[in-house]
Amino acid sequence: MKKLFGLALILLSVTALGFGQVTTVNGGSIQGTITDPSGAIVSGANITVTADDTGTTRNIITDASGVYVLGPLVPGAYTVKVEKEGFTGLSVKTVVKTGTVTNGNYQLSLGESTTTIEVDAGALQVNTEQTSVSDVISQEQIKNLPVNGRNFLDLAQVEPGVVLQSGESFDPTKAGYSAISVGGVSGRSTRILLDGQDITDETVGTTIFNVSQGAINEFQLNRSNQDVSGDVTSTGQVLVSTNSGTNTFHGQLFGQFQDHRALFARSTNGADPQFQRNQFGGSIGGPILKNKLYFFANSERIKQDSSAVSTLDPSGPFGSIYNAYPTIPTPYRETYSTARLDYDGPLHGHYFVRGNYNVNAVTSNNDGDGYWLFAARNNTYGIAGGADYQFGRFTHSFRVSYEKFHNLLSDATDGNSSIYNAIPGLGFYNSALHLFSGPNYLAPQGTFQSDKQFRYDGSWTRGQHTVRFGYSLNRILGGGFASFMGLGPRVSENASSVLANCNGDGVSLPCPDDPVHGYHPVTVYIGNGQGFFTENSGFGEIGGGVFDWRQGAYIADSWKVTPSFTLSAGVRWSADTGRANQDIPQVNCSDVDPSLNPGCSGNQSLFAQWDPSLAGRTKQNWANFGPQIGFVFSPGDHKTAIRAGFGIYYENDVFNNTTNLRNGLLKNGPFNSVPGLCSGGGTYQINMPDGSIVDSINGVSIRDICNSPMSVAGPALIQLEQQFQTATKADPTLPNTSYVGNTLAMGGSAGTIAYGAPYRTPYAEQWSFGIQRELGRGIIISADYIHNSTLKFGQVIDFNRVGAARYLDAAAAKNAIAATADSTTGCTGMTGSAAVDCVISHGGTIDDFSANGLDSGNQVSGGDPAQVSGNAAAFPGKNPLLGNGNFMMPIGRSGYDALQIVYKETKTHPAPGINSVNIQGSYSLSRIVSSYGAGSTDSSDQFFGSAASTWDNDNPTLYMGRSALDHKHQVTMAAIFNLKYGPRVALTGQFRSAAPRNLTLDNLNGGTAGIFTSDVTGDGTVGDIAPGTNPGAYMHDVKPGTLQKYINNFNQTKANTLTPAGQALVAAGLMTPQQLIALGGAIQPIANLPQQNAIANPTFRNVDASFAYPISLSKLREGMSLEPVIAFYNIFNMANFNNLPSGILENTTSAGGSVNTDTNYLTGPNTYAVVNSNRAQRGSGTFNQGAPRTTEFQLKLNF
Repeated sequence: MKKLFGLALILLSVTALGFGQVTTVNGGSIQGTITDPSGAIVSGANITVTADDTGTTRNIITDASGVYVLGPLVPGAYTVKVEKEGFTGLSVKTVVKTGTVTNGNYQLSLGESTTTIEVDAGALQVNTEQTSVSDVISQEQIKNLPVNGRNFLDLAQVEPGVVLQSGESFDPTKAGYSAISVGGVSGRSTRILLDGQDITDETVGTTIFNVSQGAINEFQLNRSNQDVSGDVTSTGQVLVSTNSGTNTFHGQLFGQFQDHRALFARSTNGADPQFQRNQFGGSIGGPILKNKLYFFANSERIKQDSSAVSTLDPSGPFGSIYNAYPTIPTPYRETYSTARLDYDGPLHGHYFVRGNYNVNAVTSNNDGDGYWLFAARNNTYGIAGGADYQFGRFTHSFRVSYEKFHNLLSDATDGNSSIYNAIPGLGFYNSALHLFSGPNYLAPQGTFQSDKQFRYDGSWTRGQHTVRFGYSLNRILGGGFASFMGLGPRVSENASSVLANCNGDGVSLPCPDDPVHGYHPVTVYIGNGQGFFTENSGFGEIGGGVFDWRQGAYIADSWKVTPSFTLSAGVRWSADTGRANQDIPQVNCSDVDPSLNPGCSGNQSLFAQWDPSLAGRTKQNWANFGPQIGFVFSPGDHKTAIRAGFGIYYENDVFNNTTNLRNGLLKNGPFNSVPGLCSGGGTYQINMPDGSIVDSINGVSIRDICNSPMSVAGPALIQLEQQFQTATKADPTLPNTSYVGNTLAMGGSAGTIAYGAPYRTPYAEQWSFGIQRELGRGIIISADYIHNSTLKFGQVIDFNRVGAARYLDAAAAKNAIAATADSTTGCTGMTGSAAVDCVISHGGTIDDFSANGLDSGNQVSGGDPAQVSGNAAAFPGKNPLLGNGNFMMPIGRSGYDALQIVYKETKTHPAPGINSVNIQGSYSLSRIVSSYGAGSTDSSDQFFGSAASTWDNDNPTLYMGRSALDHKHQVTMAAIFNLKYGPRVALTGQFRSAAPRNLTLDNLNGGTAGIFTSDVTGDGTVGDIAPGTNPGAYMHDVKPGTLQKYINNFNQTKANTLTPAGQALVAAGLMTPQQLIALGGAIQPIANLPQQNAIANPTFRNVDASFAYPISLSKLREGMSLEPVIAFYNIFNMANFNNLPSGILENTTSAGGSVNTDTNYLTGPNTYAVVNSNRAQRGSGTFNQGAPRTTEFQLKLNF
């Protein structure tokens, strides 16, 4: 019944007031009013619209209001003829664009109807019909602007507020893909439709397949208040139209070549990594039956042999490894093809079918993880078809499609002699020194998706009203696995794990320059070989399946109040099923392991023990109604349009959120498990699936192995993982050790999270107001104010407030003090204040008390309750019977405000020596703030909620700060100059002001005693935002030249004061302020900068240019030309930087003194070597944003 709800909405509301014009998600329309010289309406005028390329015609007669609407129409050039007895005929050349209503307001002149006046409306026209803030990237721009790798999404950067992102920044499965951020929101949620087919990746975001630049006709980018017929998104939407055949044969053959030896700039540290790309292909289109049936086909191939520069510092401790392996091979292969048939057939309808196939293979290190290589392979195919009709005042548009995405990640290190792989089968790393060796911990992995889609869009015009209505239905299936650490253990080492003797022989000196013999493991993660995150079968696997029915419905009306004023209003409804695990029943107290005491029994809700609001199933939202309203006023000659709009737009949750928040709710299943070991893992034993405990390997205790050289520990840990995986495979559906009924924690050592029962679908409230003006023929300027408030996105709250100062367990604290005294020589048996003084006198620190339980339950027991972990914490949380209560709640909010200005000019013969120009420039003055951020040092990815912690559990929206994608100033340009005597010159440029950075208190010791040193709000979270600042303060409220001033003030006013946790100990009479300060149990001083100015976050600057010299071959065939091209990407080789230095304000303990000499921190050295180490490099696939200059040689045969 739910699936029929949307259709019923349409049938019951077809006469209601809505919003819109006759466009579809991949077509356009012409709409207007016919008037006479006095401005009076002309009814009964005959309108004939003819497609210039195919000769297809549409006819309609203006009604009593003089209004007519023709559409949906395939984007392209059209001729509009207007005829009426007593008036001179009018013939207008115009252009229909994707998702756009073309102005069809025309004025007739009195005269003989046998006479026709011809007018060219031009390719650029003021939009007098739509309130949305959008723009179309034209075919001329797609064909001629320089695009490295021919990914059409790169061209979206010419629009204001758009930032190109690497798909790999979302997920390793998107290596080789690009994404676009619109309005300061991650490109994860930007919706992409190809000929009406939704090709968005529902698992992690961006697109599921790449489309050749040669297959694209044009695309529309919606930046605010998108059309009501659009799909589910609260941010940008891209509507793409593919090319189709015409009445003449046309096409292109091309070849493109890049080589690092041909005009490339050097990379970091002067390296010249191997790089060669061959990209070739072609397209052809034409008639099968003239004026009836047309075809178009396109295919391209990329063969790229590339290398990345090693992440190691050649002058650092591991310089010898860099010298032996200075580059890392990252080959890339891709083939993508498109074929399309168009048919103008019965019922005056237009029909089409289009198929796509995309396969790519890329070797990557996950955007900078050194020698940790994995191989990703993607296979994607899709087919879509549609039919468009117009019967009098009614139009009907149907779309059906199917697509399937298949991704696999596998190891790329085994047997690879071109990389450093010291201990095959062991993934180990030293993050401070940028060393990553062995199998990538993300592999093996697979991601699968299929989508069956149907949509209907219709319209009815009556008088001054155009009512539109539509319904869509998607059956989306997701699946896959991610066996983290499945190819080998992941082991960390750092400066604290340097052995006293090289290889632990008891004789040699330390060897910190040898990662295998000079260090012992700190943290070890062992993978169980399983990789599923749901219990449902899917795509031939025993687990991993996720399922969704997506529905959408809308009704819309455009009221032409006067020929100059259009009022629009409407509503859209949408729903996704199961995205928040609504199929899982409530977890009852009777489901808890009988050996544990949850403090409740029977059918009581276990989750209600954390908070009553969490009882019951997660809410399924069916009432997602998004109203919209707006107007356009275009007075006089319609060369000015004033527009304003408001709308509510709903978002969805990616499947990654669905699966990541499901594991802890299931009793059994083939789930991934990665228990930790050694000092960083908190234990020296592993619980086997059969219930046995392993604490030694070949007779050597795990504790001893954890203190052995990596050369000894590595092979032993590999053996342990193999043993663990063998035991798991014996019965992959054994009880789930992460199940909340076994852990009494949602969070804890299992790291689980769940949706809160009061789940709401995230949505945005969008406001826009703007003006568009034609400055002269072919010149248009637009200025819009845009506001986007995104509400109800998920943020994780710990409902148990583990570590919160107000939940001090005084008895546990006393026991911890006594235990610390007993473990300190000379203090045995002492208690109370005397015990504390004794520990201090023997050099003890707050870390010693933490190790005995005087700390947060997060630190003492990993967030598990004492009855599970066996370790009692002094700050266990609100309910000590339970551990963390980490639930995703609909409380997040963000706000985007921007002034966006766009200048466009398309002219022929604008100046002597120039045949034509196509210029676009844009400027954005913006600000985006968000409550999201604690899950990542600096996050902008507000819709990836599994890591969306809050800065303050007690007040989750207290800290509203700038997002990492916030760029106050952004300037973009795109220009094409066709010179009369010389080459065609094309340029694109992007300039963005520096991104912000969070300033946080030091928590580099892993959280030990963090509630006493960095939890300034007392809510239990550590590493708080630096007092007096908000997220994203650096580069705005605090600048490179004022950071030291902030530190001075902090050290004078905040250092050596007590946090709420410390104050709680004092209030309970357990310690004095002086004792806490002496122990280091107070807010610590921040280390000073070693120079006057801190490292500044960089601006972004990039200019691409191409120079083409078309050579006419018209003697061989009309329209044939040969076009040699040379293109320069980042032509001026402007340095850009990423992986910005950390905003953690290192305290004097971490820094080892009053001055911070640690690199890659804002408070550390500001030297050329530090800055240069973060220079942007080529990404996976063809992503090359901001990297050193590359040069490409092209040859195109156009016909």
